[in-house]
Amino acid sequence: MKMIFVDAENVGLKEVENIKACIVDKVYVFSKVASIKSVAEKSLFICLSAYPEGSNQADFSIIAYLSRILATLSAAELHIITFELYSNDKSLISAFQFQCNQLGAQCQIVQTKNDNPPLIVKESNAINIIYTSLKQPKKMSIVQAELGLTKQQMSKSVNELMAKKKIKRTPKNKKEWVQC
Repeated sequence: MKMIFVDAENVGLKEVENIKACIVDKVYVFSKVASIKSVAEKSLFICLSAYPEGSNQADFSIIAYLSRILATLSAAELHIITFELYSNDKSLISAFQFQCNQLGAQCQIVQTKNDNPPLIVKESNAINIIYTSLKQPKKMSIVQAELGLTKQQMSKSVNELMAKKKIKRTPKNKKEWVQC
């Protein structure tokens, strides 16, 4: 199951229209724009617009809503739900990942602009983010490039994950890693 948060003021109408969610997923669209609200409602998404006008107000609402949801879930529920954010706002992405990492929740970020440089990850979050990114088998070089980690950050984090037996090489391809 996914809980998808959409910073529609940042990604726009087209991205809201392109979201693929199954019936058990919850999609929260944050926007005050009438056309976005209309598309969200037609897709049975939850449209949230009751936040103040102004800079970053949708972002604050997304983090507040995420925090409320995270606080109400049990540890077992946190491990079966993936929290997904559609945004290109680096500050919002960082705050979203931080909140998820605080409780060990799985999170994914969908950036809709290809011209963004890799997200710079602080070392304290690197372990959780690397672990989360290895739901599917991947080469570590790809993970490192996606996250913008230094070799030192990557090595330290991978070694710690291996020591805790949280990740392993895949049997089919020794260059790829996956969660245990």
